[in-house]
Amino acid sequence: MDSATFDLLIRGAIFGLLALYILIFGLSGKGFDAARRGALLAFGIGCYALNASPVLGPELPGWARHMIVPVSVINPVFLWWFAGALFRDRFPVIGWRLVPPGLLLFNYAIWPGAAGQGLIHMILSVGVFGLVIWLPLSDRAGDLIERRRAIRGLFAIVAGLLGMFLIINEVVSGQVAQQAGALLIVNILFGAAFLASRRDLLTPRPVLPAKEARRRMAPEDTHFLDKLTALMDKGVYREDGLTVGRLAERVGVPEHRLRRIINQGLGYRNFSSFLNERRIGEARAWLENPENGLTPVSGLAYDLGYASLGPFNRAFKEVTGQTPTEYRRQKLADSGKN
Repeated sequence: MDSATFDLLIRGAIFGLLALYILIFGLSGKGFDAARRGALLAFGIGCYALNASPVLGPELPGWARHMIVPVSVINPVFLWWFAGALFRDRFPVIGWRLVPPGLLLFNYAIWPGAAGQGLIHMILSVGVFGLVIWLPLSDRAGDLIERRRAIRGLFAIVAGLLGMFLIINEVVSGQVAQQAGALLIVNILFGAAFLASRRDLLTPRPVLPAKEARRRMAPEDTHFLDKLTALMDKGVYREDGLTVGRLAERVGVPEHRLRRIINQGLGYRNFSSFLNERRIGEARAWLENPENGLTPVSGLAYDLGYASLGPFNRAFKEVTGQTPTEYRRQKLADSGKN
């Protein structure tokens, strides 16, 4: 079998798998960011596989190339967005997260065929892959989904291998690199299939009130849920540097079991989200009180267990869409009108 035939067979398998994975992602979590972005990533990989083919790539008509090449150029960004939706509770594609694809497309459109274009593209891609690798490795301790915690390291390794391949393929042109790339993409797609088959990774469960969660929970866990609820009502969430391990000690339950109670019982996917619901709820009530109108917000952040004002501002804005200062100003203004 000659190399061209081998390449076509590999890429044919890729395209077939891609169609299947897009379907799996669609069925696994219709309407959820991780599922939508997984389908987008699969589409991007297909465009890259087609454009990089030494047999199919040169045969693409002009109109098709103008559609496929830009998607191939920003494919690392699709992986980054997918990782963000998979490993973070909130990862909106807004603001600075639109800068990397903008830079990649700008480099492609402004200097087509220029001597330094490939080098600039490689540098930008390395930066994006750095973000991809960092995402699953950050905040692993606060992840409440055991399957997701288990694949964080593997995801980072696969992302690193993919980035290494793309860099080598930019520097070393030739048939061997193309064949290796096709084989690597197939392996990555099998990983994507594993992720797509896990509905609990792609479709978040609704957060449940403690009483309703208690009715659905295994009898052996209800006692610990009651202890957890009592501790939260007493304000344990205000402790600075509170971790899953420290809270598990207070509840008197192994750490992995507490993760299961909070995730599978109450529906929280991340420990910080579990704490922030109580913290931000208390913060909103405090900020709405006119008697606290002249008290600095920084003091509130420390009282609620945040190490600094920055994380408090970000968590508050994720929930309310406003900074604490903006929220207080609006609420006090509204109360003055009444």
